[in-house]
Amino acid sequence: MEMDGKRYRKGILFGILVGIVWGLDGVLMGRVGLSPLFTDQTYAASLGISGTALSFSPLVTAFFHESFCFLWVSLVLLFRKQFRQVFRILFSTRKGRATALAALVGSPIGMSAYLLGIRYAGAPYASSISVIYPGVGALISWLVLKEKLSKRAVIGIAVSLFGSFMLGFNPAGDVPETFGKGVLFAGLAVLGWALEGVIIGFVMKHIKGEDKVEATPQQLLCIRYFIAMLAYAGIVLPLIGGYPMAGEIVSQGLVFRYGGIAILGAITYLSWYKAVDLIGAAMGTALNSTAALWTLIFSAVLFSGKVTPALVIWGVVIVIGVFLFSVDPAALLKKRRNAGEDHKK
Repeated sequence: MEMDGKRYRKGILFGILVGIVWGLDGVLMGRVGLSPLFTDQTYAASLGISGTALSFSPLVTAFFHESFCFLWVSLVLLFRKQFRQVFRILFSTRKGRATALAALVGSPIGMSAYLLGIRYAGAPYASSISVIYPGVGALISWLVLKEKLSKRAVIGIAVSLFGSFMLGFNPAGDVPETFGKGVLFAGLAVLGWALEGVIIGFVMKHIKGEDKVEATPQQLLCIRYFIAMLAYAGIVLPLIGGYPMAGEIVSQGLVFRYGGIAILGAITYLSWYKAVDLIGAAMGTALNSTAALWTLIFSAVLFSGKVTPALVIWGVVIVIGVFLFSVDPAALLKKRRNAGEDHKK
């Protein structure tokens, strides 16, 4: 078994990786979304794509993103010889069914709204606003489930919400005409992901020891992506008439780009689960919020995106708020001290 210090340092590295990879995922999804297939109404109409499908094209791309994430996570589980149990967990355990229920909120709502936020407001703004979902989830748990919140958590939530408010309602520099719509969708993503966490947290808390089949976090993640894929294929795409666009994504070769980007999405969640295992959910969640800053960096470096001082300032404020909410400074100091002592040994 590894020493505490080594586990802590490895957990920090995985947590940092989560922020980097998720930030890059969002930027690349937004970049591919600039294709004429998604932006040129005349061109799309000539291909038999309806106006509704064009307006909600991020929902079609979300289908490919989540489907490929399911594929990549399934391959990881096959390699580890853990895939056979996935569907047994889904159909015969409460944890599996709880994960499926949470997935319906977190992906068709949360992920779709996030990609719509990227389309209409831009990746840096959508990402910066979306990372406050842990705090919103805690507020919902406090209001609905009567769970306690420390003063530090309340302050952190307030700081992150204030940063989001300033970012969303007082933007600086050139923003698209659809910016307000994008902010609303980013807010909906926050609500969807927050509710996903509340649902699965509540159910898991009340079914301890009731399932005879053990489930790893990676298997539950596979279930999440599987349910998301089915929801998009069976409900979302038919509602918006998205299959003609999905066919064009395949025929034009864009499907390979989404397959590649989805590798980043799968790495994000797999790394986040590993970080949580090594350093706990609080620090893992806090490091996840740094995706907002990495999105700014990747947008500027890779695609010459315009980064305004206000975007940087309020993005940093949001991340600070998430850290205040998630991390107990005393516990962090103790872990760092232990890590330092183990390093000396």
